[in-house]
Formats: sequence, structure tokens, C-alpha cells
Amino acid sequence: MTKTLTPPQVPLIQPVPKASVTVSTMPRAHLVDQLTLDLQVHQIELEMQNEALRVSQQELSASRDRYVDLYDRAPVGYLTVSVDGWVVEANLTGAELLGLERSRLVGGRFAHRVAPVDEQRWHRYALALTREGGEPHRIELLMNRADGTSFHARIDGTRVAPAGQRPTLRMTLINIDENKRTEAELRLAAVAFDTQEGIMITDANGVIERVNAAFTKITGYSAQEAIGRRGNLMHSSLQDAAFYEVMWAHIKDKGRWQGEVWNRRKSGEVYPQWLAITEVCGDGDAPTRYVGTMTDITERKAREEEIAQLAFYDPLTDLPNRRLMKDRLQQALVASARSQREGALMFIDLDRFKEINDTLGHDKGDRLLQSAALRLVGCVREGDTVARIGGDEFVVMLPPGLGNLPGEAAVLAAAIGDKILKAMREPYEMDGLVLQLSASIGITLFGESPTTVEDLLKRADQAMYQAKGAGRDTLRFFDAAAQDSLRARSSIEADLRVGIAQGQLLMNYQPVFNVAGKMIGAEALVRWQHPQRGLLLPDEFLGVAEDSGLIFPLGQWALDAACAQLALWRNDAVLGELNLAVNVSALQLLDAEFVPQVLAAVRGHGVNATRLKLELTESVLLHDVDDTIAKMRELKSHGVGFSLDDFGTGYSSLAYLKRLPLDQLKIDRSFVHDMLNKPHDAAIVRTIVELGVSLGMTVVSEGVETGPQRELLTHLGCQGFQGRLFGMPMSADELSRLANSEVPVKAFPQD
Repeated sequence: MTKTLTPPQVPLIQPVPKASVTVSTMPRAHLVDQLTLDLQVHQIELEMQNEALRVSQQELSASRDRYVDLYDRAPVGYLTVSVDGWVVEANLTGAELLGLERSRLVGGRFAHRVAPVDEQRWHRYALALTREGGEPHRIELLMNRADGTSFHARIDGTRVAPAGQRPTLRMTLINIDENKRTEAELRLAAVAFDTQEGIMITDANGVIERVNAAFTKITGYSAQEAIGRRGNLMHSSLQDAAFYEVMWAHIKDKGRWQGEVWNRRKSGEVYPQWLAITEVCGDGDAPTRYVGTMTDITERKAREEEIAQLAFYDPLTDLPNRRLMKDRLQQALVASARSQREGALMFIDLDRFKEINDTLGHDKGDRLLQSAALRLVGCVREGDTVARIGGDEFVVMLPPGLGNLPGEAAVLAAAIGDKILKAMREPYEMDGLVLQLSASIGITLFGESPTTVEDLLKRADQAMYQAKGAGRDTLRFFDAAAQDSLRARSSIEADLRVGIAQGQLLMNYQPVFNVAGKMIGAEALVRWQHPQRGLLLPDEFLGVAEDSGLIFPLGQWALDAACAQLALWRNDAVLGELNLAVNVSALQLLDAEFVPQVLAAVRGHGVNATRLKLELTESVLLHDVDDTIAKMRELKSHGVGFSLDDFGTGYSSLAYLKRLPLDQLKIDRSFVHDMLNKPHDAAIVRTIVELGVSLGMTVVSEGVETGPQRELLTHLGCQGFQGRLFGMPMSADELSRLANSEVPVKAFPQD
């Protein structure tokens, strides 16, 4: 109801206060002048009061206008209805909602505005509202407009009973047609949601918000179990990360994706599923929801697999047949050409199988082939292919990825071949008979030069016949160079085993200087004094040591030697202040006994652990990073320092780098070598220095050979230098003389 604002009642003329009557004794003319002056003053006071009243009335009028305007133009309708049902007051919004002028609405019965279908509900509502007092009540009614159209309204009403006045019903009126349409659409969507296809709706982050009954039937997860969890709870791990990267890239580009995936039910069963994912965007381009529909295609897949089994697998052994093997080999050749990494193909023939087959019968021969097939599968890795191409001939394909260094592919292929030979020699028990069998294996590598599937099969077959000619029960490589490489690596392994046991290893030390020209440390470098081949550097034997497991005794020797040298330097005024770094293999860090071994070496030689620095390569980030960090922190707590070698050439992740408790970062020599001629290399060096300094590390540059290199590195902020300019690897005595010579850095050759 509009409230009438009443201005304060101020009389236009204020009565003059009574004063005591005094008989004036002044002359009459003076008395008239005095009265005239008093009247003028009084007139001025009245005018000032009238002006103040006018301003006050204007302010009250403006305030009332603002209030009335806000009330009339409110976003909801306001109505006041008497307990008898008459509209006694309404704002303009309420009148417009009902399609009437306010003058026609006020004074009419509110029930006339209610659609007949809801008229009884209105009367019950009004009666209840009148009886129950001041608590608000809500109802939804179908209302009629003056033009005959209707709309759904939501009414919130309260009974108001001011003291001494009749109670009224105060109500708000809102058009909820849009809400009703939305509800209808949701009901329709709910019907569509309940289909035979599983449906899963997630938010933009992949968190499940809703699933239907078919989803529960297919996956085994109830709505309560699924909602709130991520959509990947059903992943089977049969698709790798690359698969999902491609899938989501397609969704981002096209807005949808569909395809076949293998998912896992709640029971653990893995099953094939046809999955379609659609992106739902809001007002902008950013997705707000993802809708996934899924169908269990287990039965269809089973029929497809049955057909594929007949077409691509050997019915006796269930191994891939020649057709499938050739298809996989063709794919491997393409992958090898793309990655420039080597793979291998083995041609395996069972020795004297024909004699056993002819003597004992084909049934026993078939069972022998089945047993041999099982042994072959047990000898290879996941991802390798074992195929039976006919009779007693088998093929094993080792896909590309058999190592990065020359000769590694041949070593791994030979190791698997030896394992197969050993497995085939084991006796076969069959119906009380004990049978002996062996195999001849031919191996060919692929990846270094273009070739075809047929060429590879021929080469492996020829190598197999070379193995037969060498007396059977052996293997041969088609590539003579690979055979020589394997033989050489085997020789190095045998010699290294003897060399470690007989004390043929020795240690050299390469100094590290700071920008002031002071020696601050050294790197301990293992050398092998081979009896026949002379002094061998680490590149010539460390790879073999890691492949053969000799890296563990070799690494233990290096650690003991470094601690022993620190003990000898302990009382030297100059050398006792040096830090000594010793290289540690990533494989050593994986050893559960690594930390105890380091601490035992430090304590056994009685050295200050803060003088020992373990130098790691970025390959440590390829393994269990959390375990590596835990071991590093434990050693760090005892004072042992850590340096990251060859930074920038491997697998460093900034997310992991900031977690590693490193003291020192070493710039790889490859960047230093060309930084004077290649701005990109100089930029990389500057970035590494800034990164290291920001992480609180000392940055040392390797491979510093010239004065200009040192000057640029100093300008870029490098804090330590190591390389030919400062000294090549040398014996402990030579390092001692250099450290105590007080020769300034500038005295070293500049180029």
C-alpha cells in the first residue's frame, strides 16, 4: 500500500510571545519608529521560516517520489488484498503482470484474476493464510490476464495485522512460465536419459555429476558410487596415455569423439565398450559439461575375435600365424624407420623335431610343438611377437627400442636368444617319456637401413642355417658387424669382471675453479688400466657395466676410492677444503642398499660428509622419482651434497627439478663449445644459470677450453669452471701440486 507522507504542520504566522506591559515614557514619534522596526524584524523571521518549510517540503516530495518509483517498478508484483478477497493496493508491476491498469485492478476481487482451474486452491490458500498468521506461505497458480492469456505465477503471501486496523494479505507475484518450461524439458530429458545406452555426465574437470540406470547395469557402479568420482574410474589401462591425449585433442577440436575402448567393470572384469563423448559449452566457448554414452559390445567383439582367430592365428598353438606376423613386422619396420631405433627378428627351428615326430607320431609331435610354443612365450617380453609360421618353425619379433647405444640391440637380442635356447633344452615329459629337444636360432637386426618383410625373413632364415651348420643348439647373427659387436662386448664384460677383482681400476681428478681463480673442488673420474688395451675411459666400459650389473661393484669401488682420497686430504690446508664429486649411476640409486653403502664409506674412512658430492645425471628422473628424492634427502641430512651433471641434454622436468635437493647444476659441455658462435647456445647457458641461481644452486660449466669462453660464462653469471683451460683429469699428486701452486687462472693458456 502506498504510504502517504504528511509534511510537518508549521503555522505560517507564529504568535508573538506575551510580554509584560510597560508604560513607555518615550515620546510618541520614537515609539512609532520602534514598533515599525520590530515589525520589520518579525516579518524577516517569518520569511526565513517559510523558506525552510518550502525546502523541507521539496525534500519530502522527492523522497516520496523515489520510494513510489522503486515500489511501482520493482521486478515483482506487490499486491495487498483484504481478508474478504478485494484488491486494495497494487504496484505497477503487479498490474502489468495481470494485464490491467492499476485503477481497474484495485477495487476488484483477486479471485477474478485466478484461472478457474485453480480458483478453489486460491480460496483454500487465502483462508489458511488468514488463519495462520504472519508466517509466509507460497502457492503456484495459473493466472488469467485481461486479454485472455494465462501465465503460471508463484505467490508468496503473509497476513499483516497492524494494531487497531483490519488485517490484510500482503503478496508478491512472479511469472514462472520460464521455470515451468525448463521443468518440462527436464522431465523430457529424464525420459531420454533412461535409455538402453549407459549415460555419464561430468563437469568440465571430468568429475561425474549424473549417471543413468543403464550405466549402472553396464559398469556395476551405482549412482552413489560413481557421482563425485572422476570418469577415469573405469579405465582398464589397456589404452596408454597417448591414446587419451589423441582422444581429448579430437574432442577439443571437433567437440565430440567416438570409438572403441576397453574399460573395467566394478567387478574387475575388462570388457569392450563403444564410447561417444560430446562436449557441452556454456555461453562462451569453454566446455561446462561432457556427456558420454556407452554400449557394451562384448558379444559383438567376441564374434569379431572368433573370425580374427581363424584368420590370423595358428589353430594348434594359438600363436599368431604367418599372415599376422608379417603384418606386425611391417608395422615395426615403419616405426623403426620413423624412430631410427633398432629391432630384431629371430628365426627359430627345432633341432631333430622331424625324427621325434616320425618316430612317436603326429599327436605327440603336436603336443611337443604346443609345449615349445609355451616356452617361447615365457622367454620374451610383453610387446614381443611369437609366431608359428609352419611345421616346427617359429619367429620371434623384438620391436624397435632395443637400446640407444651401438651394439645394445644385438646384446639384448642375444640375451633373449640364449634364454630361449636354455628353455628348449629342458626335458619334455610326455606319457612317461622324457624327450630332449634343442633349437637353432638365426637373428637379424633392422632399423639401420631400409628393407622389406621378406628380406628380413630371408636374412633370419639364412642366419638360422648358419646356426645349424655351427652344430645346432646355438644362435647366429646375419649381420657380421653385429656379431663382432656382441663378441667384443662379451669380452669387455669378462675382462671388467676380472679388472674389478684384481684392482685394475684407478681414479683421476679434474679440478673445478671459481670466478676468482681458486680451486674449489674436483671431480673423481674412473679409469681402467686394461692389461692389453691400455688406459680405457668410462665411455668404453660403463655401458657394459650397466647392462651386466657390474655397475654396482664398480660404483662401490669408486665411492670407496673417493672417500679414501678425502681422508688423505683431510689435514691438508688447501686440499682439505675441496669438495670431491663422484659419479653415481641411476641404477645405483634404485638399489635399496645405496644409502647405507654411502654412509658406510663416509664413516669407514672418517671423512667429513659435507666434502663428498654425488654427481647424478638426468636419467635419474626416468625411474621412481619419489624414491630417488627420499634417498637423496636422507643422505643430505647427513651432509652429503648432490650435483646434477650434463644439465639440459636429458629428461629434466622443472616440476621434479625444484623437488630434488641439489647443491650444484653443471652445464653440459655441448652448449659451452658453440656458445661463442651460436646465440641459441649462449641463451641456453644464460637460462640454465638463471634457473640454477633461482633454485639456490651453484652453477658450474663443463668443457671450458678457452679464455673467451670463460669470460662469457663469467658475464652470464656462471660460478664455477671445469675443462681443459683449468686442467685435464690428473692424478691425486698432480692435483695436489696444482692446488698448492697458487698459479692464477689467467696464467693458463687462453686457447
